[in-house]
Amino acid sequence: MTMKSNRGPGGQVVVITGAGNGIGAETARRLVAHGHHVGLLDRDEKAVRAMESELGARSIAIVADVTDAASLTSALAAVADHFGGIDVIVANAGISGPGATVESIDPQEFERVVDINLLGVWRTVRAALPFVRERRGYVLAVASIAAVIPCPTMPAYAASKAGVEQFTRALRMELADTGIAVGTAYFGAIDTPMVARMRNEPGLNRLLDRLGFAGRPVPVGRAAQAIVRGIEHRHRIVYAPSYVPALLALRSVLAWTDPLLARLPAIRELVREAAAVTGDPR
Repeated sequence: MTMKSNRGPGGQVVVITGAGNGIGAETARRLVAHGHHVGLLDRDEKAVRAMESELGARSIAIVADVTDAASLTSALAAVADHFGGIDVIVANAGISGPGATVESIDPQEFERVVDINLLGVWRTVRAALPFVRERRGYVLAVASIAAVIPCPTMPAYAASKAGVEQFTRALRMELADTGIAVGTAYFGAIDTPMVARMRNEPGLNRLLDRLGFAGRPVPVGRAAQAIVRGIEHRHRIVYAPSYVPALLALRSVLAWTDPLLARLPAIRELVREAAAVTGDPR
């Protein structure tokens, strides 16, 4: 039986993880401005409650952790009960983790990044699918250009985002006959608290500098605008900044440059510095 919705005309019910700040928060603001309803999920209770106060009756804030499947199941049921259903899930929650090499990173930190960035997406989507299926809705998982370009000293982040990309490709094929659309979001450096924390850590700051234009943050509103457009048009690929499609198109060519890039003095220096780095920049 399809759930009855109490949405306004043309509005959708969109659930966003990591909605307390950054891309998630700005996306929620723009969705409400477009007449949609938003379920705000975040483990930071203070931040997510503040967003609910700002956005008013078109929003509901629920404390949930993407590493806890039970909390996600409960949170999504609460949103569906409050608004009458769920049309869209945006699996956005993620962390950068420390800047360190494969050898120097604390194993628990590596696995924590994967747990949040990749397994968190899996848990979120898995819990949301029964609701989204009722509405023949839309699933959007946030990956990164790190799924496409090499990211020495950020192995856990790059691996997790590449995993998100492949997860969504598989999901899209599995759901092809259900009416559910699946999108992947590829973002470069966005002006968010996470990128600001990366800039405060010398090794990660150098990595962003080495990426040139790809490492220069763009306003968070550009990513949020891309997500809103993706939701409203059920886009398969969502991206910001504008150069991202070129990276996606040239990925096989760029892969051939890995051995050359690895020998650059700047990259060798970056790896040497990161070899001694431990800890979490959050």
